[in-house]
Amino acid sequence: MSGGSMDYLYSKLLAGATFDPNTPERRAFFKHIEKVAQALHDIEWVDSGDYSKGMENEAIRACISEQQILDAMISWAREVESQLRKSIEQAEETLRRTQNSGTRIDS
Repeated sequence: MSGGSMDYLYSKLLAGATFDPNTPERRAFFKHIEKVAQALHDIEWVDSGDYSKGMENEAIRACISEQQILDAMISWAREVESQLRKSIEQAEETLRRTQNSGTRIDS
């Protein structure tokens, strides 16, 4: 495969960033856009099979803080934990119903 899995979004981002960098904030923001575009490029190339999985991480880390990564990991873990709890509750309820009805569940 060759790129294109996100329709080359990274190049559209750079091409669309045509504002005048006439203040320090705008200059800094443009530098940030360049970093985001690089991260999008690397993500697209990983997703297209041109780069190996994980090769996008350095470019992503250049755009976000370690705290943001940790927050995302914790949030994801909580979502998984919630889904797991629901699955356990459903399995326990099924087990209770089958035990009460005398139905045998083979393992």
